[in-house]
Amino acid sequence: MKIYLLPILTLLFFTRCNGQTSPKYTAQTSGPNRIEVLDFHNEHRCATCLEIERLTLQTLEQDYADAMKNGLISFRLINADEKANGEIVEKYTAYGTTLIVSSVKESKEEFVDLTNFAFMNFNKEKKFIAGLKKELDAALQRIRS
Repeated sequence: MKIYLLPILTLLFFTRCNGQTSPKYTAQTSGPNRIEVLDFHNEHRCATCLEIERLTLQTLEQDYADAMKNGLISFRLINADEKANGEIVEKYTAYGTTLIVSSVKESKEEFVDLTNFAFMNFNKEKKFIAGLKKELDAALQRIRS
């Protein structure tokens, strides 16, 4: 009985991660001053990666809805395994799950890689949201000053 448990659990894990893709958000920001939240993922996604996406979207939808509606902030979900995304993957060194907040002011881009922060805090919702909001507010400050 114990012999079969490990293969079954392994199969369940990979089945859980396989094929769970969220809708693609392709809204682009407009204008010379903008913020893009880029959430890169691999073809096979785990629960942690999906939770990072969920918390990011929740924060954007609850606290930055007006900025998103006005095109000041956008969210893009990008499959790092797709060849068509090779250029943007290389630009941000996003060869797997990566969370980027990019601010563009007058064609000059600055970005913050929140990947380590996201993985360390995906299971601490309040801390994750507070940290993401801190970076988004700083990005807004950069493009408005």
